[in-house]
Amino acid sequence: MLLLAAIAGCVSLPLIGPVLLVAQADRQAREGAWEEAVAAYDAYLARFPDDSSAPRIRESRDTLAAMLTARSELTRRREEVARLSDELAGLQAEGTRLREDGTRLRAEATVLRDEVIRLRDERVHLRAEGTQLRAEGTQLREELTLRESDLARTRQELAARQAEAERLRADIERLKQIDLKLERRK
Repeated sequence: MLLLAAIAGCVSLPLIGPVLLVAQADRQAREGAWEEAVAAYDAYLARFPDDSSAPRIRESRDTLAAMLTARSELTRRREEVARLSDELAGLQAEGTRLREDGTRLRAEATVLRDEVIRLRDERVHLRAEGTQLRAEGTQLREELTLRESDLARTRQELAARQAEAERLRADIERLKQIDLKLERRK
């Protein structure tokens, strides 16, 4: 206890205090408590700026501060690398999906292109068939016109023959009447 009281009292003494602050800061630096070591070095330099050890302490503090900055920069860079790796993985997955979609769309385009070609061929065939049917229709109309004219001529002939048949019947009837009159006279 006495030793602790003596050491605690020495911190306030101008000769022993700086040594204890430097020893504490150096121990923290060795143990990896760099933030605390920088704070202890800053406290030392604030209390004893003109001490003979001040240049070495500044250098140690600056080195630790640079290490802390580098460590935080390294952590930030690692996080950025992890984020970029995740983003790259996402982009690669998206690229794979897009390639698969592209392959699927190319296959669909091929099917559609084949369907268009088939439909064009069918259209050409139907047009040719339509032209043929129009020609046949024209031919049938011409034939129908000929048959209608033949029918009209045949009707006229029929009407003429019916008229002649009626005249012949009338003549036969008159001849019968004449024969009957002649037979009655006999």
